[in-house]
Amino acid sequence: MSSILSFAGPRFTTKRLTLAGMLIALEVILEKISIGNPTILKFGFGFIATALIGYYLGPWIGGWAMVVNDIISNTILNSGTAFFPGFTLSAFVSGVLAGMFLYNQKITWQRALVYEFFQILITNVIFTTLWIYIMSLNSGSAGRTFWALLLIRLPKEVITWPLEGIIVFFILRRLSQIYSSTKMS
Repeated sequence: MSSILSFAGPRFTTKRLTLAGMLIALEVILEKISIGNPTILKFGFGFIATALIGYYLGPWIGGWAMVVNDIISNTILNSGTAFFPGFTLSAFVSGVLAGMFLYNQKITWQRALVYEFFQILITNVIFTTLWIYIMSLNSGSAGRTFWALLLIRLPKEVITWPLEGIIVFFILRRLSQIYSSTKMS
């Protein structure tokens, strides 16, 4: 059952489509919930649904579910931010990473921390910083350099990494225990 990464996913069925829809709805809701000041340190909860999407749907259905989530969040439920396709690519990569690290895997605290490390590094630190930099160039404002933006964003990501890893570990570990106990009954 357990390997380093899972590149295979489940078959796309009506049951998985329904589950994807419910998890996308959860993602949309959790993305709107956050604590803290956005100018200092804002901690959101969307990462929980991303982990659930990867855990239950695998890398490929998970990637496409995150694309649908991004499109819904940035068009129908837009809160005033501009739609940028780079963030849609980031969403796809985020779902694929979640599925690769979590689908059909034994959930350990090491796996949760490694998953969150790569998720944060690739999607938040590299991609999001790049997209913000590109958008600042397109806005005509005197944009910061990529490295300056990175230095501003990096401390928040370093702080949230262990928090997100621990939360993902406890939630997925509990869900896997519930699943294994109901499977034996």
